[in-house]
Amino acid sequence: MTFQGRLVLLISGLVTLAVVLVTVLLAWTTHSAIHSRVEADGRMAATLLARTATLAREVPRDVEALLGDRLLSEATLAAHLVAVMEAGKAPIKAVTDRLKAVADGGGPDEIWVTDNRGRAYLHNIPGPDITFGPDARAQPRQAHYYGLLNRAPEKVVTDAATEGGKLMKFAGVAGVDKPRIVQVGADVRRLGDIVRKAGVDGVMASLLAGGTVEGAWLLERDGRLVVHATGPSVGPLSERAVEAAKAAAAAGETGLLREGDHLTAFAPVPAVAGQGAGIAVVRLPAEDLSSVVGRHVKIGVLVGLLVLAAGVYGAVRFARSQMAPIERLGEAVAAVEAGRFNPFTLNEAMERNDEMGRLARVFRSMALEASYREETLDAQLLMRTAELETRTEKLAAAEHLIEEEQRAARDVQANLLPQQLPAGRDSQFFGLLVPGPAVSGDFYDVIELDERHCLLVVAGVSGWGVPAAFLMLLVRGAIREAAARPGMTPAAILAAANDRLCGQSPFDGFATAFVALYDREAGTLSHSSAGNRAPCRIRADGSVLTLADAGGPALGVRKGIPYGEAVARLEQEDTLFLCTEGVLRAVNAAREPFGEERLAAVLHQGRGLSARDRSELLLRAVEAHVGPGGQTGDIVCLTVRRLLPAAELAPESEAAV
Repeated sequence: MTFQGRLVLLISGLVTLAVVLVTVLLAWTTHSAIHSRVEADGRMAATLLARTATLAREVPRDVEALLGDRLLSEATLAAHLVAVMEAGKAPIKAVTDRLKAVADGGGPDEIWVTDNRGRAYLHNIPGPDITFGPDARAQPRQAHYYGLLNRAPEKVVTDAATEGGKLMKFAGVAGVDKPRIVQVGADVRRLGDIVRKAGVDGVMASLLAGGTVEGAWLLERDGRLVVHATGPSVGPLSERAVEAAKAAAAAGETGLLREGDHLTAFAPVPAVAGQGAGIAVVRLPAEDLSSVVGRHVKIGVLVGLLVLAAGVYGAVRFARSQMAPIERLGEAVAAVEAGRFNPFTLNEAMERNDEMGRLARVFRSMALEASYREETLDAQLLMRTAELETRTEKLAAAEHLIEEEQRAARDVQANLLPQQLPAGRDSQFFGLLVPGPAVSGDFYDVIELDERHCLLVVAGVSGWGVPAAFLMLLVRGAIREAAARPGMTPAAILAAANDRLCGQSPFDGFATAFVALYDREAGTLSHSSAGNRAPCRIRADGSVLTLADAGGPALGVRKGIPYGEAVARLEQEDTLFLCTEGVLRAVNAAREPFGEERLAAVLHQGRGLSARDRSELLLRAVEAHVGPGGQTGDIVCLTVRRLLPAAELAPESEAAV
């Protein structure tokens, strides 16, 4: 994707993200606000219904109490009226007519006056006289007033009750002149109208008429339905809502319950005048919440699309204006790579005062400098190529010279080895030399001093190639010169060779050597070492022992150094094995040296072998350890095996490899 495309995509993505975030935030805030409003409306409606239920219980009670007080006053007035008229010797009919006139003139609807036995002989209601008795079953209304005959109590007010199709309320007092009952009653059907208008039914109807509430219920604390009012499509309360209502009543707090597209609110109704407490329940529609949120989301999406379109248009215009100098720079880069850069193609981009203009000016300078440097480098490359060819030719010549020197060094090393080793019935001799890739100058030598004694030599020199071969010549010559003197011991031979090398060697090198004087008949071995490892003695039973380390430092290091000497004896079938450090230092691919332990193990395996077989066995073990092409230094070993005296062994003449 091009930079222009990425820029447009980035700006469009940022605009889209901003629109989405704003839309989501708007929807969330709208949802929260509407949800809070619906919850507040639900709590308010439930609280209003609960308060109305409380008032519906309080108002009729207070009105009925006022009516009771009025009836008591009217009963008292009637008692005084009857007492006055009877004191004036008024006939019963006149008293009855007066009571009727009082009732018709706005007084109580019914007036009953008894004698001292409870017979109501005065009343404004046509019909037979009624006798007040104490039996509540026979006279449920009159029995409450029977105690007035004895002034226990002096006044009685009973609750309103339906009688003869009317809602009647009665009150009574004791007589003022003699024991009697004066009872008055009034038709209080208006009290029912007040309860209906100011009670729960009226409030429920008002709530449903407003359209905010779908249904209203008034429940007892145990969940039993008292009264309800619902719309045509509203079902009964669910069990979950009833349980939530009971929980709200128990907690004494308002509560809310969300059920699908409805919100149900609960408010406790306290107990009033002995009537039990309950719970008011209202259900409000909540589907408008989703519709309002959806409407806001649609508006947000529409606005977002408009903003996105404007953002994309602006991004394209901005990207094109910014990409013009970048395209010129891209063309200039391609021209620089092709070697045909024209600096005038960047004039338009360089005239800008922003970062692109500065970049174009810097690039032009860099491109001109790069073109100059490229021309300079081409010229230098031609010169370096010519020099490299000359040096390559010289290097090839040097490599050829080194190969010639290596070949000469190998020839020197091979020619200095003994061409024929001693032979006889008493001992077997075998020497082995495997030169490394770079000749190091290691060698072995066997010098026959007489028919009985011979000198065994194994030596290694420092360095590689021709210098090492030359140093090997000096060491071999110094040892042979010293051995030619009569009565020289191995220690004296090494001391004389060391003094000569310290005075004559033109190289700053040194050599390690092991020299032993071997008595072939007695098997004794006098030996001394100049920095070389002590040889191994392999006994007839296969055990491997190392000779005592006697001698001194390497040859050619310091003049006038004395060397020590030790004596050992080879028994019949014992083998003496001498080697240089090249055997022990041969490493494999994991850089592990061959080492003393592997050497001892191989020598132990060669029990009963001849000197040649033992040496070749060791060579195969070293080659297997280092792998193909792994040898880095010379491998030199000299093996001497002492034979049994009675062995009929054909003399062996073994030449060095």
